[in-house]
Amino acid sequence: MKRTVSILYVLVASSVAFGAISMHAHRGEPHKAPENSVESIKLAFDLGAQMIETDVNLTKEGQLVIMHGRRELKKVWGIDNPVEELTLEDLKNSKPAHPEDYDPKYANAKIPTFDEVLKVIPKDKRFELEIKAYGADFARKSMEAIKRAGLTEKNVIVTCGNPANIKDFKRQYPNVETLYICYVKKDPKTGELKPGAEDIIKTVREAGAAQVGVGGYKAIDRAFVKKIQDAGIVVGVWQVECLEDLDFAARLGATRVCSNYAHDLREAYKRVHSLDFK
Repeated sequence: MKRTVSILYVLVASSVAFGAISMHAHRGEPHKAPENSVESIKLAFDLGAQMIETDVNLTKEGQLVIMHGRRELKKVWGIDNPVEELTLEDLKNSKPAHPEDYDPKYANAKIPTFDEVLKVIPKDKRFELEIKAYGADFARKSMEAIKRAGLTEKNVIVTCGNPANIKDFKRQYPNVETLYICYVKKDPKTGELKPGAEDIIKTVREAGAAQVGVGGYKAIDRAFVKKIQDAGIVVGVWQVECLEDLDFAARLGATRVCSNYAHDLREAYKRVHSLDFK
């Protein structure tokens, strides 16, 4: 995490209503323990996270597994295969590809199943279930697993970059909160933002979601966010990695942020906020 912050950003960050911004720990605490592992997710909650983001995929057998995608599978675990080719035996035998990047106590971390991760979700906390692979039984399997763990619909926000998946999940479980994920890019020639605010509003409504998480948020402004919020949609941004990013997100009017450095960023904000600038 970047530690050097200008006085201007420090002052601004100290003045925003940070309590109104919900900070989600992205894949747990991925710079302290292997991302998306039980250890990383438990650590995030132990360090004070109120919500974590995690990715739910499918193994070869159709087992719900916590893994983002093939790139992360190779980078974190040294397995150069598509996630859908993973077997339960592969999960059992997995180990960090670069254990030196973490505390030695996480040397035995492995790729977890969804059930294993659910065991460390506190009953009074929440988590984002990002759909990475979807099938006819995905919604049912995931909600049954959540129930087995003693959790309820109130503990989960279902997120996805595919609006059709959100719509289908919402059809089966209408009381589950859902969030559409998108990435905004600015056309280098025309300066046009794609998708635009109206495009996002349309997609969110068609999916039946109540929130949107915007990546590439440095390309947008307050007017862009306000247009979406005026349509009754909650707006969050990702990834927010330092106080400058947090300041930018606050200026946009975002109500939720996701960060790979959630604990460090919260602690940095607390230190800054306690300073006397008189």
